[in-house]
Amino acid sequence: MDCKITDMDLSHIAEYAKLFVSVFNSEPWNDKWTEETAVLRLENMMRTNTFIGKALYSENELKGFIYGQKEYYFNGIHFQIQEFCVKSDEQKKGYGKALLQELRNELDTLGVVNVYLITSHGESTEGYYQRRGFVTSDNMILMTNTPTKQG
Repeated sequence: MDCKITDMDLSHIAEYAKLFVSVFNSEPWNDKWTEETAVLRLENMMRTNTFIGKALYSENELKGFIYGQKEYYFNGIHFQIQEFCVKSDEQKKGYGKALLQELRNELDTLGVVNVYLITSHGESTEGYYQRRGFVTSDNMILMTNTPTKQG
C-alpha cells in the first residue's frame, strides 16, 4: 500500500468535510450531514489544543482520516477517537488499519493510558474495533437525552 499519512491541517478542512459527508451519509450511519455542518464540526474539534488528527493520502487523494481529543484523567491521559472514516469505495484496503496504527504510535509517545470511542452496534462498526483490540465496556454505558421544546 503506497500512502502518506500527515497531521490534519485546517487548510484542508473542505476536503475533510467532503469525505466526512460522503461516508457518514451512507450505510451504516445514514446521517444527514451537509458540507457546511461537517465543516462546523471539524473546525470546532480542530481548533482545540487537545486535538490530534491524521489524514491518509494515496496518489495525492484523501482516502481517510481519524481524529479525536486527549483529556486528562486521574490515572493519566485518555484519548477519545471522535471520528474515523475511510472513503467508502476504498475500504478493506488497509487504509483504516494504517491510520489507526499511526494514531496509536503518536498516542504511545504521549503516554496515553486509555483510548476509547463511541460507535454503533454491528459488525462493520463495533466488530471492526473489536478486531483491532477494542472491547465493549462492561462498566460504562452511553446515555442520551434529547431536550424537548418547551412552549
